[in-house]
Amino acid sequence: METIASDTLSLWREEGSRLIPQNFEAFRSLVDRARDFVQKGQYHTAAVYAEIAALYATEKHCGLFVSPELEQILLTIGQKAISTDFTLDRNASFNQAPKNILHVSTAVMGVGGHSRMLWRWIGQDTERSHSLVLTRQGSNEIPQFLIDAVNNSHGKVSVLDRSIGNLVSWAKRLRKIATSADLVVLHIWSYDVIPTIAFANREQSPPIIFVDYGDHCFWQGVSIGDVVANLRESGMRLSQERRGIASDRTVILPIILNPTQRVLSRTEAKRKLGFAEDSVVLLSIARSLKYRTIDGVSFADAHVPLLEKYDRAILIVIGPVESEEWSAAIQRSQGRIKVFGQREDTAVFYQAADIYVDSFPFVSITSLLEAGSYGTPLVSRYPYSSASALLSADAPGLTDQLLLARNLPEYMAVLSRLVEDEELRRSLGEATKQTIIERHMGSNWQRCLEDVYFRATTVPRLTITSTPTADRMFVGEPDVFLQKVFSTRDIEIEEIVQSRLRLMPLQQRFSSWVELVKQQGFGRLNVLLPEWFYWHYYHRLQKWRALLKKRLCQYLPAQTFKPFK
Repeated sequence: METIASDTLSLWREEGSRLIPQNFEAFRSLVDRARDFVQKGQYHTAAVYAEIAALYATEKHCGLFVSPELEQILLTIGQKAISTDFTLDRNASFNQAPKNILHVSTAVMGVGGHSRMLWRWIGQDTERSHSLVLTRQGSNEIPQFLIDAVNNSHGKVSVLDRSIGNLVSWAKRLRKIATSADLVVLHIWSYDVIPTIAFANREQSPPIIFVDYGDHCFWQGVSIGDVVANLRESGMRLSQERRGIASDRTVILPIILNPTQRVLSRTEAKRKLGFAEDSVVLLSIARSLKYRTIDGVSFADAHVPLLEKYDRAILIVIGPVESEEWSAAIQRSQGRIKVFGQREDTAVFYQAADIYVDSFPFVSITSLLEAGSYGTPLVSRYPYSSASALLSADAPGLTDQLLLARNLPEYMAVLSRLVEDEELRRSLGEATKQTIIERHMGSNWQRCLEDVYFRATTVPRLTITSTPTADRMFVGEPDVFLQKVFSTRDIEIEEIVQSRLRLMPLQQRFSSWVELVKQQGFGRLNVLLPEWFYWHYYHRLQKWRALLKKRLCQYLPAQTFKPFK
C-alpha cells in the first residue's frame, strides 16, 4: 500500500487540470469586479472585492501564485484614495543599519509557527526597537508573550481594526505609522490587502521585507516587497520562477527557534507522561487540518502495522480533533495511539520523543525543526516527483537530515529500523540537532537576519510599472495537487462574499446581502453590521451573554433562559 497510490495521483492531476481553469475564470470575474469599482471611484468597495479575489485564489488554486492585475488594482487604490502628504521621519536611517523595525501582521495567535517566528525574531534582535501593527486581529486576544516582547524592545503594538474604519482608512493609518520606521517587515496572510494599499506610494515608504510564510499558495504583496525573505529553497525557487521576483530580491531566512532547553531526559519525560521507560515514543504535532485521510487511510491507520509489530511503540499526535476515522486504528493498537487537542505545553512531549513523524499530507516544518532541536530523528512522507518539491518539508538544516519515505512500505521500513536501533536514533538525532542549531538559533540566525536587513536597505528601491503583466494560468505540477493537499473545504464565491459583507460600505453591503438572500434565502442580519462594530461590540456582547447564561444556569432552572434563545 503506497502513501498515495499512483492512480490516486493520476486522478488528482486530472481533477486539478479540470478545476484550475474553472477557478481561474471565477478569480478573473472577481478581479474584473474590483477593477470596475476602481474605475467608478468606489475605492472602499474595490478594496473589499480585491480581498475577496485574493481569498478565493488562496482557497481554490487558480494556476497562479501571484496576480499582477490584482496588484495593480490595489496600488491604484492606494495612490488614488490615500493622500500623499505623509512625510517620512528625517531620522529614518535608510541605506544604513535600521534601528526601528515595524512588523505588520494580519493577526497573531497563541499557537502556530507564524506568531512564534515573529515573537522569537523580536526577542533575538535585541539591538533594535520593534513595533507591531495588526491589521485584522478581530476579537482574538493578542498573546501576552508577544506584547511583552514588543514592550521589552521599546516598541508599540497597534491594532487597526479596533478603531472605526474600513480597509482604506486602516491602510492610511498604517502608512502614517510607518513614517517613523526605518524598515517594514510584512508577516501578513495571503489575502491581506491593507499593506499593498498602504505602501502603494513607494517613495513615501521605508524599505519593505516580505516574509514568505505561505510559499505554497497564492499571495499578494509582490509589488511592494523590496526583498522577499523565503523560509526554504523550494519557496525561493518558486518566488523567482512563478512570482517573477528578481534573484537579487530573494533571500533565505531560516525559521528562528529558541535555544532548546532540555530539562528532562527522555526517560524522565516518558515517566512524567505515564509511559514505560523502555517504550519507543513516536510524536507528531501539527494543526488538525494537516492530518488528512487519503484513499481511506488516515494518519493513525498508517501507523497501525508498526504498532502491531512493536508492542513497545506508542504514537502521540497533538493537534487533531479525534474523529471516528481514527477510532478503529486506536482500538487496533490497544490504545497506543494517543491523541491530544491543540495545546501550547508541548515541551515535555518533545523531550519524551524517540522518533518524530511529520504530519501528512500537509507538512509541518516548524514542528519538525523544534523536534529535531531536541536531538530526535525526523521522518516525513513525500510521494511526489521533483516538480512538486513545494509539497516537501525542505528547509535549511532539514534537507540533508530528514528521512523521506515515498510510500507506506518504505515508511514502515524506515520507522522499523529506527524503533529497533537505539544507536541509530541517537546518532541521527544528534546530527539533526547540530545542523538546526547552526542555521536556526542565536547568533547563527542573527547573521542571516543582518544579511536580510542589509539587502533590503541597499538593493535599489522597487519601482512600480503602470502596465502590469497579464495574469497567466499554469496547469501542471505542483499546481494540480495543491487543492487536494492544502484545501480543507470546498468554498464558493458566495460564501466568501458573505464573509466580507461587514467590510463593505452600507449601501453596497445591503445590496450584496439582498442578492445573497435571493440566491440562498433569508440570511443572518448581523452581517449588515460594520466589521469594526461587530467584533468589538456585538460579538463581545454575544460572548458576555453566553457567559452570563452559563453562570446563571448553575443556580436557576433551565426554563428561566427561554428569552436567551
